[in-house]
Amino acid sequence: MLMDEFKIKVKDKEHYVKLKKVADGEYQVLYDGSVYEVSIVKRPQENLRDIHYRKENNKIYIDSMIGGIVLKVTKKVGDKVSEGDTIMTLIAMKTETDIKAPESGILSNISAYEGTVVEKGELLFIIDTE
Repeated sequence: MLMDEFKIKVKDKEHYVKLKKVADGEYQVLYDGSVYEVSIVKRPQENLRDIHYRKENNKIYIDSMIGGIVLKVTKKVGDKVSEGDTIMTLIAMKTETDIKAPESGILSNISAYEGTVVEKGELLFIIDTE
């Protein structure tokens, strides 16, 4: 039984555990002579899309909610976008996150293109809603 070993620190006390993947999102954890079954539940990334934008004078400024790399840009400046349209996809730590239009309008500016490294809070694009 091949297991990866990890050190976990809880309230200044170190614990050593072994972890074995048994299926997607399912693991066995060996700790202190006992085996525990663990399921990893992934939080939906879609909930993050509403967090990092602001509206000023009929323009919506969409900032990156994570640091990562722009994997794909699906629209171009001048395109009409509808609420919920994916404008670009970021990748960070092997996880892809779609950045969607929070409202309908015209894509008036793109600040990050495919292959660009972006920081959390960095402007990605602007939608003109007027």
